[in-house]
Amino acid sequence: MALSQPSEVPDSVRSFARPLPRNNVIPFPLSRAFLPVTLLRDTEDEARSQLKSLLHSPLGVYVVSTEVVRDGVRVMFSIAPEDLDFTLHTLIASVPHALIGSLKRNSPSKEAH
Repeated sequence: MALSQPSEVPDSVRSFARPLPRNNVIPFPLSRAFLPVTLLRDTEDEARSQLKSLLHSPLGVYVVSTEVVRDGVRVMFSIAPEDLDFTLHTLIASVPHALIGSLKRNSPSKEAH
């Protein structure tokens, strides 16, 4: 014997189709710092070898730019403040003759919002 009324619950079916509001997300600017490092070299092959080993190390993910300068290769790192200890220890262990520059805070720009 069949029921004469449908057993469908219309509110539960429609609740899945409603889009969720996305205006409740608050963007926070990322706090990053730039660390310039110069890989000192005697020959061009030595500089290429140092740069290759640096880019293939765990520090390679922090590299944002490289530039050939008179006395070597300048590498710019963009790191989070909580990664500074790891970055310096790994850098000193992997490239002991590198010249480490001063840490510069990357101030978030208004256009990033």
